[in-house]
Amino acid sequence: MHTPVQPGIPRFLQDGVFYQEHHPDPAFGDQIYCLWQLRTTYALPNDCHYLVVPDACIDLVFDLSEQADQAVLVMSPGIRALDLNLGRQFHYCGIRLYPGVWRGSQHIIAQSQTFPSLGGLDMPAFIRQLSACSEADQQQLLQHFVRQLTMQGIANDSAWMPQLLAQADRLTSVDDLVRVSGYSRRHLQRLFSEKTGFSAHDFLKILRFHQALTTQRLDAYTDQSHYIREFKRITGITPVAFQKKYR
Repeated sequence: MHTPVQPGIPRFLQDGVFYQEHHPDPAFGDQIYCLWQLRTTYALPNDCHYLVVPDACIDLVFDLSEQADQAVLVMSPGIRALDLNLGRQFHYCGIRLYPGVWRGSQHIIAQSQTFPSLGGLDMPAFIRQLSACSEADQQQLLQHFVRQLTMQGIANDSAWMPQLLAQADRLTSVDDLVRVSGYSRRHLQRLFSEKTGFSAHDFLKILRFHQALTTQRLDAYTDQSHYIREFKRITGITPVAFQKKYR
């Protein structure tokens, strides 16, 4: 199964930065990987540079700090990690959608868009509502928001993707994707480009990277050198340097 972890908080700031993921209700299991919280627990001595690693997902980010721009940020890092300077104090919550769920993903990959209104909701009012309620209530509000996006066609139910992600540890080639999906190679390539914004080949690179990141299994790489080279191409640093720098 694809587990799109985000371990990019610097170790030296780990006591001052809180990050937590919550699984969605079962009804949203094919659309939402997790609902997350990211905030400082005190004013940090230095800026927090948060490394967002590629996961093929789309994140909807809500800034709950008092001086925030009251709009939802929709983003994905593409095939290269993004270094985001979050400053010394911050408070975010968000929704991590599985690949293919956000309609128009090809316009988001490796960039971002902000929306002052979305899904029929005024974002400043919605963000104020998120800021004022408990974490449990936030999760319900965020899930209801995804339901609205789905009803309006902004988000898809992505019926074709869960069967691929469920076998992520067995997918090592485009031929594997063709076999599991049941689509022709040409149709699959077009589907990936239109629905996820990634080529099937780049999608496999991301799955392989996360498999190595979460399980330390390197089966999908030719050898150790291949793994190190690909890891550095994605994150900018070697696996050893990554483990030392990030938690």
